[in-house]
Amino acid sequence: MRTIADHVLDIAQNSVNAQATHVKIKFVEDREKIVIKIRDNGCGMDEEKLSKIFDPFFTTHKEVRRVGLGLPFLKQNAELTGGYVHVSSTPKIGTILEATLFKTIDCQPIGDLAGAFATLVTSSTDVIWEIERCLEKRCYEFSSKALDGVDLSSPKVIKMIFEYFKSMELSL
Repeated sequence: MRTIADHVLDIAQNSVNAQATHVKIKFVEDREKIVIKIRDNGCGMDEEKLSKIFDPFFTTHKEVRRVGLGLPFLKQNAELTGGYVHVSSTPKIGTILEATLFKTIDCQPIGDLAGAFATLVTSSTDVIWEIERCLEKRCYEFSSKALDGVDLSSPKVIKMIFEYFKSMELSL
């Protein structure tokens, strides 16, 4: 994971893989820190699984891969900045991840956050996405409910969604 946007994409994809139908992403940035909060209504995890999520050799997707590096890398990157990652989860209810990264020399670049949001919205169309993005005191919000009835397989629509998030980021 080279950027913080990569982490957001990875964690949100974990929500989709956990059969979430509703994912809320809150990304708040100020001069000192970045706070990411992702909440889903997926299958959740019991205490045993939860205790292993930062182990790079633990994954629940054994048919696809044998390692799960996303959360361990996020934790390592957050802790390098003096920050932290906290995950809480309840089986059959969902999972909440909160990460704080301080803007030190060790903080990764944010990367293409607009592209990450647009990718999530256009690739997992059976999920309700709620996104809140703040920079200092300026914010924007997005809900995929606004796209009900829109053909998200259309290249023209996909391009418009990517342009929308790019324009929203530029407005901050």
